[in-house]
Amino acid sequence: MPFETPAATPASICTAAKVRRLARRVTQLYDDALKPFGLTIGQFGLLSSLSRRNGVGVGVLAERLGSEASTVSRLLRPLEAAGLIAIGPDPHDGRAKAIRLTDAGYDTRRRAAAGWSAAQAEMETSLGNGRLAALRFTLDDAYSHL
Repeated sequence: MPFETPAATPASICTAAKVRRLARRVTQLYDDALKPFGLTIGQFGLLSSLSRRNGVGVGVLAERLGSEASTVSRLLRPLEAAGLIAIGPDPHDGRAKAIRLTDAGYDTRRRAAAGWSAAQAEMETSLGNGRLAALRFTLDDAYSHL
């Protein structure tokens, strides 16, 4: 009896489902590595973005992170409660708010970089440099075409 390829089903070819499944796995890997520092990968990304350009609004952060402003706002709350960021008036626009890293935020981001590096190393070990480079290229290329 010849081998037959199973018929494609919506679940087996759904690009969104496959990308979301991978995103959840990768997010969990980074979140686990950053947990000792009290951060998620989303929060680490936000602190990293602020460390490069401090004193920006939610909209600017959302654009930099490729996220929605509501998602960024949810990420900010625990960081502010922990004293890692300060939200105050924007000196250039009194109607807007500016988000700044505190000294504790800079320190936490610096220390948490070790967790991020460990997650990066695990990705390289698990996928291999060639597969990881191909994945990054494919993700960037697909994003630029959508």
